Amino acid sequence: MINKEKLFTIAFAFVFLISFTSAESAASTQRVDCQLTLTETPIVINESYQINPSIYGDRIVWQDNRNGNFDIYMYNLSTSKETQITTNESYNSDPDIYNDKIVWHDDRNGNFDIYMYNLSTSKEIQITTNKSDQAYPAIYEDKIVWQDRRNGDEKWDIYMYDLSTSKEVQITTNKSDQADPAIYGDKIVWMDSRSGFDIYMYNISTSTETKITTNESYQEDPAIYGDRIVWRNIFPENGDTDIYMYDLSTFTETKITNDGAVQSRPAIYGDRIVWEDFRNPSEGNSTFYIPIKPDIYMYDLSTSRETQITTNAQQEMPVIYGDRIVWTDYRKGEQNPDIYMCTISGEGSEAGVSREGSEAGQENEQNESLRTPGFEVIFGVAGVLAVFLYKKK
Repeated sequence: MINKEKLFTIAFAFVFLISFTSAESAASTQRVDCQLTLTETPIVINESYQINPSIYGDRIVWQDNRNGNFDIYMYNLSTSKETQITTNESYNSDPDIYNDKIVWHDDRNGNFDIYMYNLSTSKEIQITTNKSDQAYPAIYEDKIVWQDRRNGDEKWDIYMYDLSTSKEVQITTNKSDQADPAIYGDKIVWMDSRSGFDIYMYNISTSTETKITTNESYQEDPAIYGDRIVWRNIFPENGDTDIYMYDLSTFTETKITNDGAVQSRPAIYGDRIVWEDFRNPSEGNSTFYIPIKPDIYMYDLSTSRETQITTNAQQEMPVIYGDRIVWTDYRKGEQNPDIYMCTISGEGSEAGVSREGSEAGQENEQNESLRTPGFEVIFGVAGVLAVFLYKKK
């Protein structure tokens, strides 16, 4: 086994009814949050399983099992055209996109390798050839990063490949696990287990490594944009998880969420941070560990306001580019997730929650009364268990 996503995918795979129905368009819906207009659009509605979206400009990619295995697909918003990127019968997963380049991991060779497809040349390239597993790629300009198991089956390292020089570089050499890499410019961030679970950063230009977090809780799911790094912080003692941010230019850490529920999987673009949020519980099991489904929320650093992006508590895995937020959507059922997008227009939102300083957000008393008693504690235990399962893979 190789990653968290594959665990729950395999668990549900035997009950899927695979369909060869092509994606169909549906009307967009709008919701006005004071001055902020949220326009929701389905990107792919198919009777199969679409998850793990990524977006760059007008292009959205995801993994899709309509052909009986997971392939990588792309939708171009400017042309309204869907394209199947991979056609082999292997497991193609966790795509990322930058400009005209799409990367993913692929098990066609009996282990997971990193592959890239160039939309400009219509050519596929195998990036890694090592017989161990390479997974979770991320790309920025000509640089691809991933987590790599070639130095031992019980540990991951971070590696990078530079397309402009055709050179591979090992970024981490510590004997503990390093995983979940993200990249922006000359900065790579990841989750590191050498002294607990912390967020680390490597500067490619200066060849220096920096420890970003220092507290004793668990930090994971890092993302980066410019000088800002975001992650989720897990507090095992009470099960609370919140979104945090560190600004490299000011050397300051900011707590983005303070709702008391569970927040996870942050993504950032410009002044906007998005995440999964479990403050509005609903029945179901859209994730591997917890019995309720999340909504997507957004925090705008420029206005210090929080906005609820989705309202039916069945969305996860958000990504953001400019005014567009994309996610995996379970409103049609557990066995039929689709890809949806929200386009943001207008300025500000009086309905959002104002923040002051590092205490970003206030407890919503109505949502608190709806929350399942003891849920946060249960999630904390499950979250810690998930981390240990992750290390043992």
